[in-house]
Amino acid sequence: MRGLKQDIQADLFKLRKTAFFWLHLVVPFLGIIIFFGYQKLSNYPADALTINYFQLLALIYPILAAWMTTILVDQEIEAGGGFFLLNAPSKARVLFSKIILLLTPGLFSCLFVGLGYHLVLLQFKSDYSLPLSLIFILIIVIWSSALFLYFFHLWLGFCFGRNVNFALAAVEFLLAALLLTGLGETIWFFFPCAWGIRLVPLVTTYFSGNTLEALPKIEMGLGSIISLTGIMLIFLFVWFSKWEGRGNEA
Repeated sequence: MRGLKQDIQADLFKLRKTAFFWLHLVVPFLGIIIFFGYQKLSNYPADALTINYFQLLALIYPILAAWMTTILVDQEIEAGGGFFLLNAPSKARVLFSKIILLLTPGLFSCLFVGLGYHLVLLQFKSDYSLPLSLIFILIIVIWSSALFLYFFHLWLGFCFGRNVNFALAAVEFLLAALLLTGLGETIWFFFPCAWGIRLVPLVTTYFSGNTLEALPKIEMGLGSIISLTGIMLIFLFVWFSKWEGRGNEA
């Protein structure tokens, strides 16, 4: 545990001069302002538009994951092509430290953007009625759906670099939007980029209407999240243990 604490402190020090932590504050804050401004101009019901808000968060998460992992990876690659990683006493511990630094601020941002928007609507929209418990559930759905994306884009960043990382994120963004249509009705379970955007309305329907129709799809989605995320995490640790670095150019 002491070694892990030292690794986390070292990563915090290295990220201090980057925009990594500020982005976890600024992006959610701007998201709340922009979407609330849109909601003020729209006659759409506040509850329904809030669900769209959470779906939009899930839609753009591949890009956010690519952005955050690129910052995290680049500050290592620029230091002699990952010299400190390659010479670390424990590669697994170093990787675990970086995963903690990705997931913890990510969870904070999800809480900020979800609870912040909820509190704003309570103050300014009289027709808003979604309970706080449902907001918490949607936040956990989005964050847990993004775990695979964090691990996947961390691997892309270390293996191929920022160009491939962002290119795949753009593909995931478009694919998630496509799978939201009828084309993805029976196959979205197998595409991590579509988990959040599909689960948000299903979970809302289940907890708001107490209907069991959405339950099988929710269970299938949760099964995909647990199994595929676990496989990706195991693959990431196994691959990283054999990683020998790459050049600065990517």
